[in-house]
Amino acid sequence: MKRTSPTWLTTGMLMLIALLLGAILARLSMAPVPSNVLPLAQQDTTASPTAGHSATPTETIPPNTPLATLTPSNTLRPPPTFEPPTATRPPTLTPSITPTATIILDISIPGLHGAETATPSSTPGCTPRADWKLTYTVQRDDTLARLAVLYNTTVAELVEGNCLSDPNLIRVGQVLRMPGDTPPEIPQYDCTFEVMTPFDGTLAIPAEGEVAFNWRGPRAHFNLIRIVRPDNTIFERVIELRQNESIDVVANLNQSGTYRWYVFPLDRNFVQIPCLEGGPWYFTKPQSPTQTPTPSATPMP
Repeated sequence: MKRTSPTWLTTGMLMLIALLLGAILARLSMAPVPSNVLPLAQQDTTASPTAGHSATPTETIPPNTPLATLTPSNTLRPPPTFEPPTATRPPTLTPSITPTATIILDISIPGLHGAETATPSSTPGCTPRADWKLTYTVQRDDTLARLAVLYNTTVAELVEGNCLSDPNLIRVGQVLRMPGDTPPEIPQYDCTFEVMTPFDGTLAIPAEGEVAFNWRGPRAHFNLIRIVRPDNTIFERVIELRQNESIDVVANLNQSGTYRWYVFPLDRNFVQIPCLEGGPWYFTKPQSPTQTPTPSATPMP
């Protein structure tokens, strides 16, 4: 009888065995692990079992990791308290004195004096001349220079004969001794002034050209015209035997503003006669154009 090869049988048995093994392994993997059984890696392999007893695995508690220490945070401070600033009183303003313009009156003209108030003192130990019999009482605007001309003498002799300490200082009402036998004839003057042009207080003064000054006053040999500019500077001119004069505006009166002017009558010795000056009179004018200097001729080489 012929034996048949069991190939198909062998193959089927192998498949069946594999299926069974897979089922067993799956079952084992799903079974719960006891809590007292540690994995092999965590078992203490150094402990020796007690004789007669089986080794009981010891449960190892994993090390306790301490919690991280909390770092304290900055404590919030209370908000600052704002106090209103203390009010400071402003410094007291000290009023300043505004300087005022000063009229310049220090121009000296021989024989031209105002009303002196100082009383001259005589020279100590001096005696007035007893041989001078004539006397003269000083009047307003008198000067020793004028009196010396009237009495045909000199200022030095009058100072020495009257024991005067200052030849430029005599007072109204002072009695002086004079040389001679008969008093001289003192000329009489009509001291009335009348202004013609420019009219007192006028505004019709041109900015350029000339201004004519005319007046009527005492018959004097000389007349001094004094004009005070708006900045208190002074322009003066002496004319002879006339009571009128033309003055260039641009050259001498170029400032704008109000001017005042006077006339002083003088005798032949440029001494003011016994009359008060005429004025002050006023006029106002605009600013004059700047005067262009005349170019000088260049010499030929």
